[in-house]
Amino acid sequence: MGAGRWRQIAENLQAQIERGEWRTGDRLPPETELARRWGVSRMTVQRAMHELQRLGLVQRRRRAGTVVTSARMKRAAGYIALLAHHSQDLLEMAYLRGIQSGLPEEVHLIVCDTQGDAEREASYLRRMAKEADGIILFPTCDPENTPLLIRLLESGSHIVCIDRYPEGVSVDAFVTDNYQSTLEAMRYLVARGVAPIAHLSHPDLHIPAVRERYQAYLDALREAGFPQPERWVRWIPGVPPCYTPYLVQIVADALVALRCHTPSLRAVFCVNDHYLMATLEACAQLKLTVPDDLQILSFQDTLSLLPQMARSIHRLVQQPLELGKQAALRLRSSLEGRMAEPTVVRLPAQFYPAVVDANSVKGG
Repeated sequence: MGAGRWRQIAENLQAQIERGEWRTGDRLPPETELARRWGVSRMTVQRAMHELQRLGLVQRRRRAGTVVTSARMKRAAGYIALLAHHSQDLLEMAYLRGIQSGLPEEVHLIVCDTQGDAEREASYLRRMAKEADGIILFPTCDPENTPLLIRLLESGSHIVCIDRYPEGVSVDAFVTDNYQSTLEAMRYLVARGVAPIAHLSHPDLHIPAVRERYQAYLDALREAGFPQPERWVRWIPGVPPCYTPYLVQIVADALVALRCHTPSLRAVFCVNDHYLMATLEACAQLKLTVPDDLQILSFQDTLSLLPQMARSIHRLVQQPLELGKQAALRLRSSLEGRMAEPTVVRLPAQFYPAVVDANSVKGG
């Protein structure tokens, strides 16, 4: 039974309580009777009762059943679980600060590190759905976990996604506008004669952020008159930090090959900081000067670059503090019974162009 049914039941009973049709101390009808009246399963009614209890409107007592307490005793959420993708990632720590600013001081935040692993994510989701009032999720977007997320949402779990969202799941999400931000930055480079542009990324296109950045890259180059932009794309699987030298060598080999194409490579678009770091090191190995010999556009979120280096890179910087705060506020609204249809909120990345000598920019 869809999530809408238990919400309808909860809202109907809440309205009756607030109108005084049910008074403090009154016992609501048994769950079996309510299920029969509404034509739903008992599980759906149980979820509606759980929501009323969360709002402080009823109390479920052994032997006495579900008893009305007060229409004004709304309980603030006590525990929120944050399922982080990598809890030590600096970008996620910025999201965390935003989330904390959007939650009341009395709320306890439980941080769970899924390590980007779908099985760990599933395990934490099942556990936190029982132990926490709500969940803020950095999803792995692994399709294997889609059915689980749908079941949890339909059973009434309060979940808000952040940074990315899984395909096929109707859930609140607060993310960067990856497509439009990438498209505008790419157009900026093309308008200044910086093309063709290569794209270095990992091949996990089931992750919306990766897929949207890739699609914007393709659209921008096609718009600029490059009919086959795919030939400038290099898919490089992500590797653990301990294997960074291997990533640098792969990027260096790719740059050597791409610079042999006609027309010659003018710039590289890195999907994230890992590829930016490898590209900078590869350029140093190949004795390529950035931005004179090769310009770099990147989603640059976690690296702390020296000001001189930062000025040499075209940077797209996300707004994790604001996204985290908005996600927390949305979850609070849901927990307080202010229900609304799930929506995806997108904030643009802030674009900081590199400082480039105009004399070094050549026609494409």
